[in-house]
Amino acid sequence: MSSTATSRDTSVRRASWGTVGGLRRLGAPTRELGLVTAVAVAGAAIGRAFVNGHASLAVVVCLVPLAAWLLSRPDVPLVLLGASLPVLQSVAGGRLGYQVALSDLLLVLIGAALLFRAAVTGSAPEVRALRPVALPILVYGTIMVLLVPFHIEIGNVLQTGQRFELFLVPLVVGAFAALSDRHVPLLQAYVLATTALAVVWPLHEFAGLQKNPVGQLIANAILLLVGFRALHRLWPCLVVLVPGLLLTQSRGAIVAAAIGITVIVLMRGLPARQMAIRIAPVLVAAGLTFAVIPATDQERLTTFSAGTTTKAEYSIWYRDQYAADARRIIEANRWTGVGVGNYGAADASSFIPVDDPHNVLLLQAAEGGYLLAAGFILVIGGSLLALVRMRSIELAPVAAGVLLSTAAHGVVDVYWVRGTPVLSWLLVGMVCGLYWSRQRGEASA
Repeated sequence: MSSTATSRDTSVRRASWGTVGGLRRLGAPTRELGLVTAVAVAGAAIGRAFVNGHASLAVVVCLVPLAAWLLSRPDVPLVLLGASLPVLQSVAGGRLGYQVALSDLLLVLIGAALLFRAAVTGSAPEVRALRPVALPILVYGTIMVLLVPFHIEIGNVLQTGQRFELFLVPLVVGAFAALSDRHVPLLQAYVLATTALAVVWPLHEFAGLQKNPVGQLIANAILLLVGFRALHRLWPCLVVLVPGLLLTQSRGAIVAAAIGITVIVLMRGLPARQMAIRIAPVLVAAGLTFAVIPATDQERLTTFSAGTTTKAEYSIWYRDQYAADARRIIEANRWTGVGVGNYGAADASSFIPVDDPHNVLLLQAAEGGYLLAAGFILVIGGSLLALVRMRSIELAPVAAGVLLSTAAHGVVDVYWVRGTPVLSWLLVGMVCGLYWSRQRGEASA
């Protein structure tokens, strides 16, 4: 490769919304002046809000200087994003049925910075990098947008917007992280934060977090450690993560982890000895944990049939009832559904009313008819196919494993749970960014 090509590749790898976007060309004094101005304006707005009795508005305005500071330092919000994905608690209080976690706020903040940069420079390399998955994403997104006029209400519009925020924004942010060579710190932060969650969650089900999303978060961290060599220094975390996964007693997450590992092994194509070295710690830790947990927990983890005798059987029996109710709703709303986010209202008269049928395919069909369900299958299948085509990128098998693992778990549980699906789409975006960067380097050689 020529020195010119190497230089171009380096510039891409060190890109930020400052260097790529031209914001840092303004110079440090100008940036500092902008931050001081933001603090001054925010201070005035906070004082006015308190005088008028708007305490909530004052709290929101307090975040403006912090946002301005974060926008000038991409490393900080990206690492915070990775660390915040396991933090599932909503900060919105469920108003209008809309749940907002810390990771949602960071995604919007980073997305806003990238949008501003694109508006200033007319360049959006992270969007161009997503061409391998553009078709399925475009089809699925178009179907969701076309459904909005059939269910015009503020809650439906907000829920539709959040669905885009849970898969489209992570794609763009993931591509940016890879293009700026900041994807590894983000993933490291995720693994460390999830390891901490695996430690504290068994203590009275920490912060009221439900076991299934916690289990999937832990499963995803395990897949990252098994499949991505750049995280090898964090392998000791498996000593905590694997027992933590079993202690959640989430059968869906455990099976999903096995599916993800299988995908990684098949796509990686490494010699059996090398893969055995990576997988052996997981199997040993899982076996030892299973051997020492109480017999009741062992029974739950090995129960996969519905019934009314044990709690493990009951949970599957309930899911059968959820599915029956969902099919009734689908039958009555085949083509336009009941609207994104409106499933709970449509299921209110059922024998066991819930906000989600614990099956993402049934949920999509109920919310948007058969077309939305088909669009979801297309976006998962099309993205997997694209990852197979890009499997020469080391992160591609891991992205495929996490994507299919999360989707498979979503067939027996809730898929759209804020941080849970975000990691899979971040990884898809990262692979696209790395692939596009390599193509540019080869073309410049």
